[in-house]
Amino acid sequence: MKTTTKFILSAVASSFLALAAYAQANISGKVFVAEVNGAVSYVVGGKVVKLEKGASLAVEGAHIETAAGSSLVLVYSNGTSIYIDENTIVDIRRFLQRPFTPGVDTTALEPSASDTLARVSQGRVVVSTNELATGTSMVYQTPDSQVRIRGREVVIEVQNESTNVVLVAGDVTVTPVNAPPGDIGQALHTGETAVITANSASTTAAASVQIVQTNQDLTNALAPIVASTERAQSTVVFQSVTTPAGSGTGTDTATTVIQAQAVVPAAMPVQLTVSPSTLRTGS
Repeated sequence: MKTTTKFILSAVASSFLALAAYAQANISGKVFVAEVNGAVSYVVGGKVVKLEKGASLAVEGAHIETAAGSSLVLVYSNGTSIYIDENTIVDIRRFLQRPFTPGVDTTALEPSASDTLARVSQGRVVVSTNELATGTSMVYQTPDSQVRIRGREVVIEVQNESTNVVLVAGDVTVTPVNAPPGDIGQALHTGETAVITANSASTTAAASVQIVQTNQDLTNALAPIVASTERAQSTVVFQSVTTPAGSGTGTDTATTVIQAQAVVPAAMPVQLTVSPSTLRTGS
């Protein structure tokens, strides 16, 4: 009995140590500024950051706002790119990833498992991923829903009391806000749009979710901007660099940081603006 108890305690302790080691291994990811147009506010830790094309920035905790006629394209260090349209507010609440082996082509594959949690309060974003690693979590929240992205190209637009999620290609799950416990959400398939509408009669009731086929005119209108967002991934490669303990860093532990290196793609991203009104279902 004592042997069994000791074995169980040892197993539990090992599990906690493994989890702790995993948590310590995660590092803060970065973003690369692929395109910036017009007036865009980027604030991290209460400090306003000047945006310049080609810059590599800390992103966890960033509050981003675009003015009318303005836009921003970022590439996360896991290879995912995001287009932030005009009149849009986005908060990147969490972006962590595991260190990865040098030489990984981050333009094609996610180099290591990552954890992204963002919130779109208003406006529109286009998210384009590469092939995501096992164990990756990517969640975008809106006032009406939670969108769990497993790839590949998705458009999220927040209007007054509704959210439209257009799955151009890939696999996402949409869960309405205030969903009952155990609600696993509704899966979207390529070519479908989820329209999530807040319950105007109750602030605690779940929002409604309607799945429809995406209007072909809307698909055609979105195609250039989705393609441009995807091409932005080819403008940069990332690597994680570890400095051994005591290597002139003044610390007794190894440190790992992510570095970005700009590259010249075969086709430079084309900046396009599509009216937000085109995202309204049935337009």
